Amino acid sequence: MWFRLILIAFITNGLGAFGLRILAGMGFADRYEFHYLVGLYLGGAAVAGLAYFLNNRRPMRRELVVTAGMAGCSILGQIGMMMALQRGLPGFVVFPVCVGGGMLLVLGTAVVFFHERLSAAGYLGIAIGFVSLILLAFP
Repeated sequence: MWFRLILIAFITNGLGAFGLRILAGMGFADRYEFHYLVGLYLGGAAVAGLAYFLNNRRPMRRELVVTAGMAGCSILGQIGMMMALQRGLPGFVVFPVCVGGGMLLVLGTAVVFFHERLSAAGYLGIAIGFVSLILLAFP
């Protein structure tokens, strides 16, 4: 079960930046930001909720609080990227800084504070993440 949930998180995690990149490339980031965010987060909540409730019990309060906090931070990050794009910052600057900065922060925190050791799959995941950043940065 854990692997399936992590796989869903891995696949859906990049959809926010990818969709925002498409909106920005088409010139719609300033007009459809609310629609985009509502669709993105309601869709994500539905997929994650379905996967959770098919295999688990009723969620505990702590799980709901942590999930709501993570969603709030994610929404604020998406809004920040939209605002940067709306104010004229080029996408090849916004996406690597926002997405890559978050990835480096999480990686650094895991290694420094939790003494995590990376396996071959961990290094592969980081490499794939950086390749995706490079692809998002192209005009």
